[in-house]
Formats: sequence, structure tokens, C-alpha cells
Amino acid sequence: MDEERREALRARAREVLAHNAEIGIPAPDFGADKEWLNVARPLSRAHDLAGKLVLLDFWTYCCINCMHVLPDLAFLEEKYRGEPFVVVGCHSAKFSNERELERVREAVVREGIEHPVVLDREFDIWKRYAIRAWPTLMLLSPDGRILGTLSGEGQLAVLDVLIEQALELYHARPGAFDSTPLPMQLEARRSLPRELRFPGKLVCDPRRQRLFVADSGHHRVLELTLDGRYVRHFGQGQAGFVDGPAGEARFRTPQGLAVRGETLFVADTANHAVRAIELETGAVETLVGNGRQGYERARVLPAQGAALDSPWDLCVHRDQLLIAMAGAHQIWSYDFASASIRPLAGDGAELHRAGAFELAAFAQPSGIAVHAERVFVADSEASALRVLELETRRVATLAGGAREPRDLFHFGDEDGTGFGRRLQHPLGVAVDPSASNDSVLVYVADTYNHKIKIADPDTGALASYAGSGEPGCVDGEADAARFCEPGGLAVCGPELFVADTNNHAIRVIDLEQHTVRTLALRGVPVPLEPRTVALDAQPLPRWPSTVVHAQLKRRLALGEADLVLEIELAQGESLAPSAPSQYRVLREGGLVAARAVAGTLDAARTSVALGVAGPGLLRVQALAYVCEASGTCTVRSHEWHVDIEVRERAPSHLVLAIATAE
Repeated sequence: MDEERREALRARAREVLAHNAEIGIPAPDFGADKEWLNVARPLSRAHDLAGKLVLLDFWTYCCINCMHVLPDLAFLEEKYRGEPFVVVGCHSAKFSNERELERVREAVVREGIEHPVVLDREFDIWKRYAIRAWPTLMLLSPDGRILGTLSGEGQLAVLDVLIEQALELYHARPGAFDSTPLPMQLEARRSLPRELRFPGKLVCDPRRQRLFVADSGHHRVLELTLDGRYVRHFGQGQAGFVDGPAGEARFRTPQGLAVRGETLFVADTANHAVRAIELETGAVETLVGNGRQGYERARVLPAQGAALDSPWDLCVHRDQLLIAMAGAHQIWSYDFASASIRPLAGDGAELHRAGAFELAAFAQPSGIAVHAERVFVADSEASALRVLELETRRVATLAGGAREPRDLFHFGDEDGTGFGRRLQHPLGVAVDPSASNDSVLVYVADTYNHKIKIADPDTGALASYAGSGEPGCVDGEADAARFCEPGGLAVCGPELFVADTNNHAIRVIDLEQHTVRTLALRGVPVPLEPRTVALDAQPLPRWPSTVVHAQLKRRLALGEADLVLEIELAQGESLAPSAPSQYRVLREGGLVAARAVAGTLDAARTSVALGVAGPGLLRVQALAYVCEASGTCTVRSHEWHVDIEVRERAPSHLVLAIATAE
């Protein structure tokens, strides 16, 4: 924005703010009776937020427009850090799954939100403030008046000027502001470093016998063998938009992946770009996109310099790379021969409408797969499975969705045949590329129902295939297994790989045995960040690579005893100084220790004092982050179940070794 326009905006902002500051509508109180995230206790507008300039963001975590607003809010929080200004997120859920505290907590961590968030489950705050759309932003004065309201994304310039001028206005009024800090307690500080962090999508390369995983929360792409062994990674593990060698390149929340010959394509979602990885060398370059969000909805564009809008998934069809462009509510196509890109289907309106490619409409398409001349799309906000018939250039609905194009609230968990079967915000779709037209099935990641479903592409029959519908991480028979917001699927021979996003895991469905297992990852490096984790007596999470030892029997004497945890380090290895290597000692039965014990592992040999009060069963967990001299770090996770017998002349120490997980 040029200075002349900005000054005109400042003048208008001063006029509006002065008017609303004097006679503006009082902002209703809220918050004291609600659940909050990122703070140590519930807040109230009339008390905790009084004396502060408050930007209230009404959002729901499924919404792509709400996601686009979050970087703007982060920019404003940083710019006005130190001022009596605070952003408060009001999460008013669209989908039933989004009403759960743990699901919102995961979204807050996944999206990197560091401001207070209040859960508005029953739309109480929404109604009090007469909100009508996501996202809506409302500026509240320190004395509790509504200073202004803006709806939709792309409002950063206006918000910046409003906040700037509001701070100037109220700083001129002595006593208007209260500098008391809020009791912040970030949810992200409760999470441990891990091998995967919110994996989004994956793709199988049967020719190479490789699995490529978009490790979205770590801003990188992993290359694994099909049995989970680490091969290499692309991206530093920090957010950015940088081309170059595999270890120097940077992505920002990558999602969809597709392989064509010697190239791996990446939907670099938050960079609004498609990147290309040369598999022979590992070099990363930008195929299309400039790092900025684009708003084109109709024209053919040269790839160089074109701006995209949150590309979420990819698939290759002949000489085209098809793109589920979630932010534009369209399917786009990149032509390899001409190096040009264009909208293929959808007019850009956020609707659920069938018809010719140019007249059809999607609502945040987030998954895409192709078989023969049909393209299948997980149309997330419509909760529908759509199909593009490439020969006739028409879009139809296979399952889910409402008859009224504007109705994006037809969701649930309902199987069967016929129009209107219900899904809940599906994000992923896959087909077996080797299947014949007569036998092909469409697998759907029914994300907010925590299920995998199958659809018949000819009849539209929809059926639950794996997952009980309850969130969790449970292996076994497919019907009883549990997932937590699965987001990506890939068929590879007799197996279906699942990016189980909120479980930070890859799950594998045996399509012949109809069973589910968690892929045990081996040797995957863990990006580390300095952090402080509160120790408690709760169990550590069981990583997919956790070594669970056979139950041991040991004898100890009554009274004081030492548990010794030894980490076997190779030459040049050391514990990561910035990561919380930890242990837990938990009672599972009997007396043994008087209480559960938790602590940090800060040396190759750690001695833990136990008070043995009687026989019983101990559960010991250890989680160590071990780094090589090169800086590459991996996690070693071990778990022991020790049956303790008490004898008068028994030893007073117990040694357990933390060896490599290979």
C-alpha cells in the first residue's frame, strides 16, 4: 500500500474510531464460563481483557479462509508486541468434531497459534456479537466498546491501520490501558519433539519401493522404505520458502505429493506453491508459485511467477499435474509441455454444484486421485466425494453433499447408496492404480469421522471400511481400529497407507486381512527446538518406533533402591541439549514405589531413587533424543514392564539399557 493511500485510510480510521469510541455498541461480556486454550485459566472480557485493545477473531479450524487469516494475526501480534493489545480467538465450530476440546487443542498446536483461544461450543459468544460468517474480526476498545468489524480474509492492511490508530487514540487518554499481562500457558509447550508432526499426505512409489510422506508440522518431506526405514528427508525442518539442496531447502506446511518419473512434486500449501524435487540429487526447485497468495480464478498463466491459493493435493494424469486448489475452491491443471497452469474445473465460488467444468463449484477441495478418465475429489467443506469425468468435462457427486448448492452443512456419518450419504470434512482420497475399471474402489479419508470409507465409483455406494468412529490410536481388526483425523491415503499393492494426522503416525491397512497396524519408523531424524516441558506422572506417548521389551522379573530389597537407565551412545553421539529426553516410572500393580517418578535424562547414565514398599509391577518408559556429530537427531523410545519380587538379600539396584531402536 502506498503512503498516500495509507494516510487516507488513517484519516478514515480516526474518524470511525472516534465515533465508535464515544457512542459505540458495548461489547458483551464473555469467557468466564468457557474452556480456554493457551492460558492458565478462563478469561473474561469484563475483567482480564478490560484495559486492553482486543482483536476478536471468530474462526473454525476447518475453514481455509480462517487459516489464511492466522499469518496476519501473527504479524500483528509481533508488530504490536509490548503494546496493550491482544488477539483472542473465538472458536465457534462448524462441524461436530470441531466442538471437542482436544480436537481444537490439536488445531491450535498444528496451526502455531500463540494467542488465547476460547471455545464457543454452543455459539453463545457468536450470537451475542451477531456474527454471521467465518472469519469475522472485531476490534474491542479497552473500555469495552465495539470499535469495528471486518469479515473475510485479506484484511491485514485495514486491521493494521485500525490498531495503530486505536492505540494512538487511547494512549492519549490517561488510565485507559491496563498493562497487567495475561496468564499465558501455550499448548505447544506441552508437546514433545517427535519423528512425525501432523503428517498430511503421502504417496507410494512402487517402482522404487518407497513411501514419501509430507511431514507437514515439521515443514519437510520424508523418504521411507515401505517397512518404515528412514532413507532421507527434504527440507531443513523449519518453515520457509527456499530452493536448493535437500538439506538447505525450506517448505511451509507441505501437503499433497505426486511422483512422475524421476521427480517428486510437492503441494507447498502455506507457501501457495508447487515444488519439484529431483530424486536423483535431492535438489528442490519451485515449479509454480511465488510464495504469495493468488486470486486468479479463470485465466491460463505461465507457471513462472504465477500465484496460487493453498494447493492441498496433487496427482499426475498423462501430461498434466492436477491440483486440488483448496483456497480457490477449484481443480487446477499444470501442463508439463507448455509450463503453464490454469483452472480446470470450478468457477471459484464456494458451493456444492454439479455440471460442466466451467459452471461447477467446489468447497475447499483437499484430496485428489485419478483412475483412467475419472478424477475423484474429497470436497471437504461440502463433506462430499466428487468426480470429474474428463471425457465429457462434467463434475458430479458420488456421495455426500446437499442438493442445495449453498448448503455446506449436510454432514454426518451415514453409509448407503443414493444422493446425500453423509461424510464429515473428508480430506483424502485414493484409488488402486492397478485396478481395472470394473474392480476399482475409491478410498476416502473421512477425516472428522475418524474413519476410512470406500465408495463404488459406478453406484455411489458408500461404506465404512476402517475405524470405529471414535478418535484414538488403536490397531487390530479394521472395524475396531481407531484413527484421529486421518488426512492422506495411498494404495501400495495389498496395503493402504494412512497419514493419521493427529496421531502423528503412519497407519497401514492390510486390504486382504482387513487389519490395521502402526508403521514402526526406524531412524527418522527428529527436528529439535528448545522447549520446556512440565514433568508429571502421566505416561509418555508410545512412538511407533518404541521398543517394548518382554516382561522382566527382578528381585529388589525393601527400602531404598536405585533404578539406573543407561543410554548406549556410539562414538560421536550425544544427548540433544535442547530436547527433553525423559523417563517415567509408573506403578501398574502392587506396592513397589511409593509414588510415580518422572524426570529428565541429561547424561548417558541416570540414577533414579526408588522407595520399594513391596512386590508389584513397574512400568518404565524412556525417551531419548540422540544426536550425531553431524547434527542429525533421532528418537530412542523404550518401554519395560518389570515384575518386582522383594527378597531380604536381594540387590538394591536395577539397570535398564536404552539401546538403538534399529
